[in-house]
Amino acid sequence: MEEKSIYSALTLAGITPFLACALLPLAGVEAIEPLGGLDQLAGSYGMAILCFLTGVHWATQLYASDKVPLNLFVGSNAVFLAVWIAYVATNLTMSLVAQLVAFPLLLAVDFRLQQTGLVSRHYLGIRFIATALACFSLLFILVSR
Repeated sequence: MEEKSIYSALTLAGITPFLACALLPLAGVEAIEPLGGLDQLAGSYGMAILCFLTGVHWATQLYASDKVPLNLFVGSNAVFLAVWIAYVATNLTMSLVAQLVAFPLLLAVDFRLQQTGLVSRHYLGIRFIATALACFSLLFILVSR
């Protein structure tokens, strides 16, 4: 399997929990016991994905620090920390709203990385699809609460 296929498949598979948390309530499923409510699961999963995306940015900073157009240690970490603070210090609604803002911000960072040639156009396209689906799911969850 080539690299594009691997990260494409993993990225699209990684978005399915968001979609499930957004759409399963339409089928009458509100929670997955003992894990909890689907909106809470989406919030926890979103934190994990944002942490992963921040880690990818950190790795980019480490392997290409001379080419990176901005300090990813500071920029991506600031976004993650803001969302983490919302997650631990506010209610679930505010946490999901913070994630809804953070996903496009981190996509904008990837757009800058693509402009400098550090990530491919294909990768950015897959990230765009995943971000759009995550944001759709989070927005759907927020409206449905």
